[in-house]
Amino acid sequence: MKYSQSDELINFTTKSKKVVKTAQLISITSGKGGVGKSNLLLNLAIAMSIRGKKVLIIDADMNLSNIDILIGIYPEYTLKNLLDNLITIDKLLIEGPKGIKILPASSGDLKVQQNIKRVQRALIQAYMELKKDFDYILIDTGAGISDYTVDFVVNSDKILIVTTPEPTAITDAYAMIKLLHYRMKSPDISVIINLAQTEDEGKKIFNKINLIVQHFLNKSLKFAGTVPIDPNMSEAVKEQTPIIIKRPRSIASTSIHNLALNILKEEEE
Repeated sequence: MKYSQSDELINFTTKSKKVVKTAQLISITSGKGGVGKSNLLLNLAIAMSIRGKKVLIIDADMNLSNIDILIGIYPEYTLKNLLDNLITIDKLLIEGPKGIKILPASSGDLKVQQNIKRVQRALIQAYMELKKDFDYILIDTGAGISDYTVDFVVNSDKILIVTTPEPTAITDAYAMIKLLHYRMKSPDISVIINLAQTEDEGKKIFNKINLIVQHFLNKSLKFAGTVPIDPNMSEAVKEQTPIIIKRPRSIASTSIHNLALNILKEEEE
């Protein structure tokens, strides 16, 4: 029987008959770029690591990857080296703050762009090889609803949708949510409202999105939390130091710690 790439994507998180604890795969995605998704993911991973979890970030944004830039690290190897069979997966991993590991992408590389299916297979293989070594694997997807992005998201254990109060961001987040409900039977989707003025504003925006989903899709979303606007965030980005390390008691850091606690609590229940 012919085995297609789509079969590989559908089954890449399937557990074997032998009971082995493997990492929970969480996709952090958005309908729109510029909502602070990558920065949020990085700090969330650190917050989870601080709580004793082994966390790996897979940067799956092949257009504008920037996880490594956010921490001021410039990898010796990239996905291009992996595609050329010059290195193995373990050589590609880099050490991040507080013990997190990062599998960096290869931003703007023409060869990578022209071989996106090979990249996808390589990232799937990376997950298969590394899932036994971590508690959580966080995938930073590209913005938008391309097949490449959606294929990763629909095969995740949990999905975090990041949006902001801007109408365009809300509209695009809903487009992603709608697509996932069409593609998946019962997606585990939680929403994070980033860059809200207050916690209360974030909750109101989530309720607005959830009402739309309930009305048109007859489904409900989970509210992961709000990360309010914090002037310390832009300062941390400029200095290439995660805010959760640079300003651990800031409003944004406190909110991100709460997000991490919510995610970890869900798994324990």
